[in-house]
Amino acid sequence: MKSADFGLQEKDYCFGKLKDIDMKKRTVVGYLSSFDNIDRDGDIITKGAFKKSLQERKSEIRFLNQHDWKQPHGYFAELEEDDYGLYFVSNPLIDTTFSSDVLKMYEAEIIDEHSIGFEVVKKEYKEGVRYLNELKLYEGSNVTMASNPLAKLREV
Repeated sequence: MKSADFGLQEKDYCFGKLKDIDMKKRTVVGYLSSFDNIDRDGDIITKGAFKKSLQERKSEIRFLNQHDWKQPHGYFAELEEDDYGLYFVSNPLIDTTFSSDVLKMYEAEIIDEHSIGFEVVKKEYKEGVRYLNELKLYEGSNVTMASNPLAKLREV
C-alpha cells in the first residue's frame, strides 16, 4: 500500500531524525518531526498538530521503511508530542531482511532521518508559509534524506 492509497500527496511528508538505536533489542528512538520551524517545502508543523490523531488512532500508525507500505517494520511502543516534536520509540523491528538492513544502516550512520505520511486536516497560510495545525498521521518512516533542517540528530 502506498501513500496514494490514502489520498496523500507527495508533499504531505515532513521529516525528523534519529536519536538512538539499540541493536540488540532492535529498537529505534528519535523524532519523526519537529515543531515550529520552516522546512525546505515551506511548511511549519505547529505543536499540537498530532494531538487528535494520536488520541484517536495511535495504535493504527505504522513504522515503515522509506514510506513503503509493503515494508513495515512494525508499530511504535511510544509516540507522543513533546516540546521539540513528534517523539517515538519503536517496538522491536521485525526480523526481515529490510528491517535488518535498516538497522545496519542506522548503526553505520548512513540512515539517521525520519519522515511522516499524513493528511492535512487544518492549515493556514501566513506570508507564503503553510502552517500545519492538525494532521491525520498514517505512518512514520526511516528515510534517506530529510527535508527539515532543524530536525537534528540528538545522540547515538
